[in-house]
Amino acid sequence: TIRKLRSVYEHVDDIDLFIGGVSEESVPDAVLGPTFLCIIGDQFTRLKRGDRFFYEFGGHAASFTEDQLEEIRQTSFARILCDNTEVGEMQPLAFVRPSFANNKFPCNSLNIPHVNLEAWISRRF
Repeated sequence: TIRKLRSVYEHVDDIDLFIGGVSEESVPDAVLGPTFLCIIGDQFTRLKRGDRFFYEFGGHAASFTEDQLEEIRQTSFARILCDNTEVGEMQPLAFVRPSFANNKFPCNSLNIPHVNLEAWISRRF
């Protein structure tokens, strides 16, 4: 990659952000390098903090209670796939290949927790 960049750019300062970012070696357990991870993390933080209705923020009539937030936080993509597709089993870390540390379990297993909707029963608006 460095050889190709040298053949196109006269100086390292001439490399634009996108080309430099996609050319970076990815960090362990990630698809991106440190530059894009930093930019995406910063952008998400700004989007979250700038949204006064972000689901974790309280202070509004329709804000979630702590019990409701706890239920939402335990929801996983594995649970969403189990509940909305015809898969019969799923690994708890849905984006990680099944392995000894991430075995597949039946969708009705406690290893893929269900959302307890009782947290919403007494909620009044």
